[in-house]
Formats: sequence, structure tokens, C-alpha cells
Amino acid sequence: MIRNALPLLFIFNLLLLSACQTRPLVTVDDFERAEDLQHWNITGRLGYRTASDGGNASLDWRQRREGGRIHFSGPLGFGSAELRWDDTSAMLDTGREQLTATSPAALAWHLTGLMIPVDALYYWVRGLPWPWAESTPQYDDQGRLVTLDQLGWSLRFDRHERVAGLELPHRVRANLNGDSFTLIVQHWVPQP
Repeated sequence: MIRNALPLLFIFNLLLLSACQTRPLVTVDDFERAEDLQHWNITGRLGYRTASDGGNASLDWRQRREGGRIHFSGPLGFGSAELRWDDTSAMLDTGREQLTATSPAALAWHLTGLMIPVDALYYWVRGLPWPWAESTPQYDDQGRLVTLDQLGWSLRFDRHERVAGLELPHRVRANLNGDSFTLIVQHWVPQP
């Protein structure tokens, strides 16, 4: 009888041990190129200045294949706002009103008075020129983008830090005809 119980006891112990194991966390392997990083969570700050206005806000940017979402909190005149977009439309929710547009740039203008090209910012935040417009990039000795002239904007990239095997800028400063914005990335969380 004990002989028959040994296989059952062995199976029971295996089941018990497997139930105690936790699932491994999803990790992001190191990326070889910044172009490969397409999904992320970013926390940071956005400051802007125009001839008639200026402000800043904290931001939480979630970028996924289906689209993006940036939640702004802070002054900006709204207290908080959320900008969401996909390939076909964009929506801005300020808590007091909801606006829609065909692109997130038009809604960014509503928030800041600047036509921030959000489609290009998707590339700029990773230290890449936007591939659909002419550009004049300059790189440092380590191959990192440090300046870029594109879409009329003069951009500077600095405070590069290693994230998931990539040297990513943690500050993007942009100027266009006296208007400017600065995006400071405080924390990058690459997503698979």
C-alpha cells in the first residue's frame, strides 16, 4: 500500500511546488535601435512659451500600437487634460469640454497655442528624425542625435541616458519663430 502511495505523493508534491511558483514579470529585452522601441510609458514635464502665453505641466504618455494617450496635469489653464489619438482621429478632454480633430497637433495647439507636431514628437522623443519630412540632423561621437532642424523647428537633444540598451534623450528643446517647448522625460518604461 505504501508502494502505491509513493507515485501519488510524488505527483502531489510536484503540483504543490508548481502552484507556489509565480509567473515571471514581462521584461523588455534590450533594443538594438531606437526605431524598435515603439511602445512605452513616459512620465515627465512639458513647458512651453509663446509670444502671448507660457506654462508647464506634468505628463504621463502611454504609447501603444493602436495609438497614444498623454495625460497632462498642472497649470496649462485646465488643471488637467487628456489627449488621445489613433491613426484616424484625436480627442482632447479637458474635464470641461471634449474636442475632436483629425490630428493630435491641432488639439495640442488648443492646449498650448503651439502646433506641436505630435506625430513627429513620437520620433523626436526617441532621438530620431521624423522619417516623412526633410531634416538636418547632427550626431555626437556616440551616434546620438544632438540637434535637428525639421518642420521649421530647431531641436536640441541632451541628457541622454541608457534605457533598455538604448541611449535616449531625456530632454528635447524645440524652437520655432520665437515659440518654444521643452519636454523633459523623467522616467522611461519601454513596453514589449
